[in-house]
Amino acid sequence: MPKQFHIAPATVNAFQRALRRWYRRHRRDLPWRRTRNPYRIWVSEIMLQQTRVEVVRDYYRRWLRAFPTVRALGRAPLPRVLRLWEGLGYYQRARNLHRAAKMISQLPRTAAELQRLPGIGRYTAGAIASIAFNEPAPLVDGNVARVFGRLFPGRDPWLVAATLLPARRPGEFNQALMELGALVCTPRNPRCADCPVRKLCPGPTRHPRRRTPLKPVTHCVALVRRNDRVILRQRPPTGLLAGLWELPPGKSNRELLTIRHTITNHQITLRVYEGSVKPVDGRWCTRRQLARLAMPAAHRRALTAALESASRSRRTTSPARR
Repeated sequence: MPKQFHIAPATVNAFQRALRRWYRRHRRDLPWRRTRNPYRIWVSEIMLQQTRVEVVRDYYRRWLRAFPTVRALGRAPLPRVLRLWEGLGYYQRARNLHRAAKMISQLPRTAAELQRLPGIGRYTAGAIASIAFNEPAPLVDGNVARVFGRLFPGRDPWLVAATLLPARRPGEFNQALMELGALVCTPRNPRCADCPVRKLCPGPTRHPRRRTPLKPVTHCVALVRRNDRVILRQRPPTGLLAGLWELPPGKSNRELLTIRHTITNHQITLRVYEGSVKPVDGRWCTRRQLARLAMPAAHRRALTAALESASRSRRTTSPARR
């Protein structure tokens, strides 16, 4: 590691005390903060990557009900793992969780050892090691990088993190840093008056954020039905949404519905048409199978809406019973 830069010990102590005092009063009550179980902390950290806390809460609870331990996750078939992850996106995270769980019976205790597992980088290793095992391992996520960029402009955030990190209760300190960036030192309109370390801050540097325009993409898919079954196809084992099941490409004179959603920098329009011809690479699936297969969220929404609409139509047109 490069040589640490100097911060006066009095400044370090004042920073640590002020931040911890603020955190104990203002931290959010999140389910993964009520435990020091390394497996549960690992799951939460992976789920929280590029995903909002509000979305993760329910997924986290459902995941732990299905896979309460590392061994339970390692024994589970991958399709079931992906089905539980459905809707969170970035499915490689779920695959890496599953791969790592098949390799171990319990998580390693140090940040260096944790980084040898699939999907665990420097930040995630620091989070697990400090929170679960009390190792003084620094971490820098997007929130922490923004805090340090404003407090110590031009400095390597990892050096700052290592310099400020206390040996005592490092996990609490790391969580406080992330919480400060999430709740107070926000990208836009930071709440500087509420910041516990505002006396050390030269003031946030505001850089105009350039929004990357969303690239519009339209996909046309076919809903091919027969009695209580529909046709799905499986995506290739590598690449975007690898291995998930989806409605096959297709188009007809009858459009059933349109679904719009966003993935990274793409604005996707999914147009669903009534289909009649079975695709070469398609497979007939019953409703029970549909409930078990992992699908892209937009395809799941489209399929659910189309089947519910068809069911309502049948009830409306069926003759009344005597």
